[in-house]
Amino acid sequence: MSQTTVLKSFAELAEALNLDDLPAGLDPEPMGSPDDAVPMEETTSSLAELLAELEAASATLSAVARRDQEARMLALRDLERYDRAVAQQQEAEQARERAQQVRCEAEGLMERAFAEDARASARRVAALAAQAEAAATRLAQERRQEVERLASQLDLEQILEERQRQEAEEKAKAAEAEKARRLFGALAQVKEALEAGRLAEAQGLLGPVASEYPDDPEVASLRNIIAQRELTVKVNVAEEALWAARREYRREPTAAIACLEAVEVRSLPEPLARQVFGEWARACARLCRERGISEPLRYAPDPGCGAVIGREQSDGAYVVVSALGMGPGWRAGTPVSERQVRRARPLR
Repeated sequence: MSQTTVLKSFAELAEALNLDDLPAGLDPEPMGSPDDAVPMEETTSSLAELLAELEAASATLSAVARRDQEARMLALRDLERYDRAVAQQQEAEQARERAQQVRCEAEGLMERAFAEDARASARRVAALAAQAEAAATRLAQERRQEVERLASQLDLEQILEERQRQEAEEKAKAAEAEKARRLFGALAQVKEALEAGRLAEAQGLLGPVASEYPDDPEVASLRNIIAQRELTVKVNVAEEALWAARREYRREPTAAIACLEAVEVRSLPEPLARQVFGEWARACARLCRERGISEPLRYAPDPGCGAVIGREQSDGAYVVVSALGMGPGWRAGTPVSERQVRRARPLR
């Protein structure tokens, strides 16, 4: 049976492990011996050398980039020389073709002319045209040779690609500038309409702009401003309707209901929407009592929206008495399905 030894100090632990009996060379060394540490001066020096090398590499890279840009510009200037030579060759060839045409016409007139003076004039024109044709032919040949010489010296494919790239960049910049100009003008119109209080016009102007620039922060800001002002207008309309409905409640519940039915309750803040709904339900209850509609029901599928349904006769079908925020399918007098009747609750 093994025995358990209880040690009460590090000295007792040393005796238990017989550390004095360890062979020479196996003495434990403390972790992180000073011999293994890297001197702080050496670390700092290495870091400074590394930073110096990086700075030198960066300077070299900048110099290479400048030389490459200079080479690009020289190549593009050479391409312009090539373009001019090609254009001059084409002009010379067109002059030769025109001179050849005139010579042929003059020679034809020489053969067909009736009068001697006409033949003599045609002969002079033919001679002049022949001289012009020969001169244009020599000039076209010289310019063709110049084009071929330049083409042999230039890497036309690479230079043409570079020019196309630059032209594409310039077109993109121009398109971006035009886009910014259109955006600035459109936003100015929206702001002008807002300042004049023409909210619907501002909304109509901003719609296409928001579709084209959905991520523009100024467009988003204007959209929020318009939405806030629209909400303010709707809140004011709802509060005025509430005031009018409370005034008309006792003497004319139908007028009170009409005021509230015109309110866009779905876009109102929830507390105000509940006030409108409660006042509307109260006016509907009074109207049902006046008409003798017994046991009217309230169908409310969404908060702040609903319909009051009832039966004009005890054995009749349920129809809509009034609806608030339910859409055009819920006009007064519209029959209500049995499923909706089952989901309705008594109107209090």
